[in-house]
Amino acid sequence: MAALAPFIDLPDSEYDAPLEDDSWLADAGIEYPEDGASSWGATSAAIEQEIAKRNQRLAREAEISPDIRFFVDDFADQLSELPAGFSLRVDPYFLLAAQQALIGSLRALDSDDPGWSRRQMRVRLEQLRQVYRDLAEGEAVYGDRPAKEVARWLAEVLDVSQARLAELIGVSPRTFQRWISLADSIGPEGDDARRLRLVALAANHLRHALTGPGVVQWFERANVQLDGRKPRDLLDDPEGGARLASLAASTRSHTAS
Repeated sequence: MAALAPFIDLPDSEYDAPLEDDSWLADAGIEYPEDGASSWGATSAAIEQEIAKRNQRLAREAEISPDIRFFVDDFADQLSELPAGFSLRVDPYFLLAAQQALIGSLRALDSDDPGWSRRQMRVRLEQLRQVYRDLAEGEAVYGDRPAKEVARWLAEVLDVSQARLAELIGVSPRTFQRWISLADSIGPEGDDARRLRLVALAANHLRHALTGPGVVQWFERANVQLDGRKPRDLLDDPEGGARLASLAASTRSHTAS
C-alpha cells in the first residue's frame, strides 16, 4: 500500500472485523490513494480523525485490541514505504515526529505488561494525531486546490500586508486583493499562479520556524546555499521549484542549530 495511512471514516461496528487478511478494508469502504506523496495533505484531516477515534476507543478498553495492533503495524509499514524526496513536500520535522510516535507505538506492542502498553499507546497515538492535525492545516498548498484558495491560505497563514505578499509574488496589490476576495471571480493564472504556488509551498515549511514577516524576509535575503542569490530569484526559474522547496524544508533544522 503506497499511501501513508488509510483514508477512512470507519463505523464503530467495523472495528471487530476479522484480521486474517486486509480484504475487510475494502468491505468497510476504506480507500488507499495510489500516490502517497500526493495524498499526504489531502488525507491528513481524515487520518487525524481516524487516529482520534482509535484512541478514544482504546480509552474504554483494558488493553490494546487486535485491530489497533493491525492499524499501528500497517501505519508503520506505509511510512517506511514513502517515496524518495517526499520530505520536499512535508516539513521533515513532521516526518520525524510521525516516526518517533510510531516507534513508541511499536515498542508498546512488544511489552508483556498490558497496562503499560495501553498507556503508552494512548500517548503515542495522541502524538501521531497532533502531527496530522498540523499537516491538515497546510493541505491547501497541495493537490489540485484552486490557485485562488492557495492565495487566501497564504494571506491568512502569513498575516502580513497584502501589498507585501503582492510584491513578493510580482503582482499589484489590487490584483492580489482580487485573488483573495470571495466576491471576485478573478484568480491567479499562468506564471502568476506558478509563483504563488511556489511561495505557498515554501511558506508551508517556513511557517513552523519563522513568523509571517520572517517568511517574507527569508525570500528577500541573500542565501549562502544559493551562492548569494535570494530565494525569491528562484520564483522565476522554471527549474527552481524543487530547489526552493528543499531549501525551505531545511530551514527549521538550520534555525534550531
